[in-house]
Amino acid sequence: MRYLPVVAIAIALAALGVALSQPGPTEPLTAEELGSLTGTEWYSVLILDKRSGYACMQTELVDTPDGPRLQVTEDVKILISLANQELEASKSQVTMYDDLLRQVSIEMVKDELGRVQRITTELDDQGITIRKSFPDNGMVAEVRTLQVADDFASDMMVAWQLAQGTLAVGDSLSFETYDPEVDALDRHDVLVDRRETMDDGTEATVLRMTSQKLGLEAFSWLDGEGRLLRQEIPGLMSLTLLRVPEEEALAELAPFEVTSEIDVEGRLPSARGLQSLTLRVARRAGAAAELIPETRRQQIVVEGDDALVTIEPESLPLTAATLPITDEALADCLVPTTHAQSDDPDIVAKAREIVGDETDAWTAAQAVVSWVYRNMRKMSSQPKPISAVECLDEMAGDCTEHAVLTAALGRAVGLPTRMCTGLAWVGGGFGYHAWTEIYVGRWVEMDPAWGQMTVDAGHIQLHSSSLDEVSYARASLATGRTLGAIEIELVSYRDQAGQEVTLTED
Repeated sequence: MRYLPVVAIAIALAALGVALSQPGPTEPLTAEELGSLTGTEWYSVLILDKRSGYACMQTELVDTPDGPRLQVTEDVKILISLANQELEASKSQVTMYDDLLRQVSIEMVKDELGRVQRITTELDDQGITIRKSFPDNGMVAEVRTLQVADDFASDMMVAWQLAQGTLAVGDSLSFETYDPEVDALDRHDVLVDRRETMDDGTEATVLRMTSQKLGLEAFSWLDGEGRLLRQEIPGLMSLTLLRVPEEEALAELAPFEVTSEIDVEGRLPSARGLQSLTLRVARRAGAAAELIPETRRQQIVVEGDDALVTIEPESLPLTAATLPITDEALADCLVPTTHAQSDDPDIVAKAREIVGDETDAWTAAQAVVSWVYRNMRKMSSQPKPISAVECLDEMAGDCTEHAVLTAALGRAVGLPTRMCTGLAWVGGGFGYHAWTEIYVGRWVEMDPAWGQMTVDAGHIQLHSSSLDEVSYARASLATGRTLGAIEIELVSYRDQAGQEVTLTED
């Protein structure tokens, strides 16, 4: 699952609103006023205090049949070091704004380590029409129209109001916007947090912006003209956008190193067979309990900023539901998604071949997990994210591909599924991992990459995703928040006989 942190960075860059670098009006602007907003700004992208990428925004005035429009071109590039390879994640986006600086059209092409996605949008009286395609694999484009709220707007309008002096410290506002990074409408809550003097003496206003759907918080420093000077997401790899001269932005970069393991203090022979495992999670800044959810298998005790986490293995279900499962409360875990295309004819045919006439949900779930484990060729790293259809075609991948294919096959026969992302004990340490959660009358965590019908006590869940765009983004962000941010100390475990064993340095 090594590419998930890359997705997190891309999503965070959307929250690190490059669009805030130009002000927006509360009333229509004239062509002359629109023209005054043109220009080019360059930014360095810092991840864990290393300059790993850059962003550029070019704003131009263009004539259209509907009148003058402001065209903003954003280019973002981030270098990634993954398994001794230097890879690139990039995005190019052209946004057209009307005289109220609403996003009337967007054309975005992004490349996440080799997976190219294109999204175009158009705003009219009927709503926002979105077209999404994946040019590199020939997938059929999705087209849909979403109704927008009356307060549909853009971040630019906030900066414009600030520049006009209509916002004061303590003021707050909320508006709906479209985020192409997660392909969803979102609501942004903005607070004018404080005034601050920058190192160069510039007086800046600090805005705090929160995405309601992603739960992501960003801080923006703007000058008196509403131009972006700096932005930060403190809780996500200290991600920072800093305005700099062009030559500095384009200078040599230090690739962000995506690691697969977490620093661990203590030794553990194996997690398999343990009745429970207790560990202490320390966060380098902030409360560790904010990063690890409490679930049926894992309990959290807060000790200062540390979290004492006790994990139990998954248990066998005592009863099983009958297929297909059609509970409306589980609908979001049964529908096809961009990642898990459970309605694809090849996915459906393979799922029916695997399950046959079986109607016992638990037996069917085990059949799917076993088939994926036995037939998918194992890879230590698959940097390019691929969908279930591609997984079935290539039959090779790392843990994420195993989990996604299992999820799609399960849904195709009426098994609700989710993808779990987190950490798992392997080879003397905790590494980032993904597995599948299947509803068989209750949710059961299963690991198709390792052939575990019930996961062991070494699986620490960070997030459970229904695999729609927003929940998949949340899974990526949950993973990204822990990168370079936590340390783990093994405390104790209960062995197969139920004996408590305390772990020490010796």
